[in-house]
This record gives sequence, structure tokens and C-alpha cells, in this order.
Amino acid sequence: MSALSPSVFSLSTLATNSPRGGAKHNIEDIEMSGIATAVDITLNSLVLGGVFLIVAVGLNIIYGLSRVMNLAHGSLYAIGAYTGYTIVSLGVNFFAALLLAPIIVGIVGLIIERIVIAPMRKRSMIYTLILTYGLMFFLDGAIKYVWGNEPRFVAIPAFMRETLSIFGTHYPVFRLATLATTAAVMISLMLFLNKTRIGMILKAASTIPEMVSCLGFNMNYVHIGAFILGCALAGVAGIIAGPLTTIDPLMGHEMLISSFVVIVIGGLGSLRGAVFAALLIGLVQTLAEFFITDLAMVIVYMMMAVILAFMPRGLFGEGKFE
Repeated sequence: MSALSPSVFSLSTLATNSPRGGAKHNIEDIEMSGIATAVDITLNSLVLGGVFLIVAVGLNIIYGLSRVMNLAHGSLYAIGAYTGYTIVSLGVNFFAALLLAPIIVGIVGLIIERIVIAPMRKRSMIYTLILTYGLMFFLDGAIKYVWGNEPRFVAIPAFMRETLSIFGTHYPVFRLATLATTAAVMISLMLFLNKTRIGMILKAASTIPEMVSCLGFNMNYVHIGAFILGCALAGVAGIIAGPLTTIDPLMGHEMLISSFVVIVIGGLGSLRGAVFAALLIGLVQTLAEFFITDLAMVIVYMMMAVILAFMPRGLFGEGKFE
């Protein structure tokens, strides 16, 4: 997903091979190159971690409130990307697509919740795992039927295709916009959960659902709202990731795996853990891709295994078990 700069050569090697008179100048160039590369890696890790974060938080909200592990979440992410592509290709402004795509994915989530999830809610979690696993392949097939197997690319406004000079590196404006969008989404989500009546009900239902039910709130509506919110977040991630990578029918599978890694490291149902885990994985994966390209995901999985072995409830010990 992230395009990184070429690796930095050894400072000592370049200084040794440089003419004596130009050694100081070359060392300064090397130092500037190192700073530019560090900035590039940092920003790329934040962009990658931000996309992971939005998808994983959506999955965590669904699990935290409904105890449903939605294996079709990655496919909803892909639908968000394809929906954004379709809206933009019809001539609609990209920013309008950024608002419309999550709404459409949220509606798809509502249909899934009512038809697939709700009838299985009182049964063991294994039933919803099996159903959503099958649903994932159904949605993948629907994507191929509607949009075909050809890769798609989301067009972005001309000004977002420009680059900005940041400490010696020329960084794409769209990636900076992606960072801003991720921050705006997460701040809005936190304000919604902590400052609004509906959000506080959702938070309470994630910890003491019996109390919320006793206070007269219909838990069915709480479950519906949580599922729609989680699916809409997957749609947001899909539309902002569309211009970063090639859109294809199976793009959601890799994202589903990455989001599972995030929630395992952060702790099942822990939003705070998901934030730190997503940023950590974004940094580790970006560094691994920069230095040892072929083993990037192996290192991420090894890190997950170590954390799972010593901190089974996640980074902050807030994970929930069923």
C-alpha cells in the first residue's frame, strides 16, 4: 500500500568514497537524505496505520457491542472502495463520494444485520463465524459480478495529485489528506461515543448490556446501530484507501487479516488498544518493507504471536473473551 523511498546508503561508505574537498558537502547531503527518508517512513507508517485503524475499530465496535466477529468485514471495506470508485466515475466530487460511500456501505450492513446476524444472535458465536465466512465469499462474488475482475483506480482531484516538500521529501498531498481524514474520523467517533446520548448508550451496552436493557433501551436497536457504525467505518477506510492502492475484488481479504492482527494485539473490544496497535503495526510493517521487503508480514505475525503469548488480553489488558 505504501510507496517508500529507496534505502539510505551507509554514511561511512559514502564519505569514504567521496573526494576529500567535497566530503563535508556529501555528509550534509547524506544527513538530509536520512532526514527525508525518516520523514517518509514516518508519514507512510501513519497513513498505513490509519487505514488499519479505521477498519479495525469498526470490527471492534461490532464485536464489543454484539459479540459478533464479522468475517465479511474485509468485503465491506472492498465494497466501500468500489462504491467510491463508481460515484467518482459518474462525475461526482471525490469529497462527496467520501460521504456517500460509507452511507451506502452502512445500508448494506443494515441488510446483513437484519437477514444474517439477527436470527443468530442468541446462538453460539460459531454460528455467526460460519455465516459471515460464507457471506464473505458471497460478497466477493457479488463484487466480481457487478464490477468484474479488472483492477480499478479512483480518480482524485488534481490538487491532491501534487506533492509538498517536507524536510527534503516530496510527499503526496493525498496521503496527507488521508492522515487528516483518519484523524477527523477518529476524533468524530470519540466525540460521538463520549458526548452524545446515543454514543454513551453504545459504550454502556458494550460493558453492562443488562443495565442498558433494564433502563428501557431496546438492545436490538443498539446492536443494529453498532453494526451499521462498524460497517460505515469499513466503507470510510475503503474510499480513502482506493487511491492509495489498486482496487480489486479480493482486496478485503488482506485488510481483514491485518485488522484481526490489530484487534488481537490491541485487545478484543478495546478501542484504545486498537489505536495503539494500528499505529504500531503500521510502523513495523513500513520499516520491514523498507529494510527487508519479503518478510514484512512475517515480522508483523511474529510480533502478534509474542504479544498474544505474554499479553493475551492485548497491550492494555482490556481485551474481552467469550
